[in-house]
Amino acid sequence: MQPSPISSDSVELSAERYDLRHGFRVGFLQLLLPAQTRSELLRCEHFCAIPETPDWFVGFINHRGDVVPVYDLAASLGLGVTDPKHGWLLLLDAQPATAAVLLQETPQGITNPSVAAEVQPRPDLLEGICSGQYLYRNSLWFEFDHRAYFSRQKQRFIKTKSAIPA
Repeated sequence: MQPSPISSDSVELSAERYDLRHGFRVGFLQLLLPAQTRSELLRCEHFCAIPETPDWFVGFINHRGDVVPVYDLAASLGLGVTDPKHGWLLLLDAQPATAAVLLQETPQGITNPSVAAEVQPRPDLLEGICSGQYLYRNSLWFEFDHRAYFSRQKQRFIKTKSAIPA
């Protein structure tokens, strides 16, 4: 008896039902990366800190020959400073847009989160960087708009006049 071939329809159907995302905690917040976000997790080892910059700007790393800015997500949201010696770097997007956030814990796999039917009030600190709300195991997860976040951080950096002195 020969095994029955798998039809492309059944493969597509099963792929549609399986949505694997990455989620992580920052303080009391549960954040979820948007679907299909390019990401890479690294142990925080060597970075180049820049003197006289805000505590939410960790510095830069050299990642495969490219300079990547690193932001402490918790510190930037007012949720405490993350110790880079015990943290993890979550690199997001492809070059030249790659930037990293420093996290205290490793992200976890979130399978098939469902869009929250009732939108809950989101914390003010997520204003402009949250693009949706999802439920996973009866817990609310906020979709983290990392591009909006990185853009906001660049603007904050300019406003604090924390540029490197000439």
